[in-house]
Amino acid sequence: MFRHRWATVGACIVTALVGGGGCRQKAEPPRVIPLEGRTVDVDPRRGKITVSYYSEKHDKEITATGLVTDETEIRINGVIATLADVAVGEFVKGEVRVEASGDKKRMVALSIIIDRPEPKPTPPP
Repeated sequence: MFRHRWATVGACIVTALVGGGGCRQKAEPPRVIPLEGRTVDVDPRRGKITVSYYSEKHDKEITATGLVTDETEIRINGVIATLADVAVGEFVKGEVRVEASGDKKRMVALSIIIDRPEPKPTPPP
């Protein structure tokens, strides 16, 4: 019995070392990255925002969609706002948490900051 237990343990160790033991691929720890770009699509109903931005890593313009949650901080001119207040074509800054597992990536917006130009006052008649 004792010899059988060691044989089983040894077989498990060899399997784990040689073939990976059939373990699933581990998810990478999430990382937070800054992001600046222009909104291409805003979908408050589904809680998603699509932004076009320049990627230095890829040396080209990239379009990516991120999830907007209840924890996402949205500010327009310093005032708390909602995703419904964000318009297509606006320049946004913020932070995104990138969660990767194997080939799949999920982007979650942590903050969305918009500085809109103040409207010019109309001159008196």
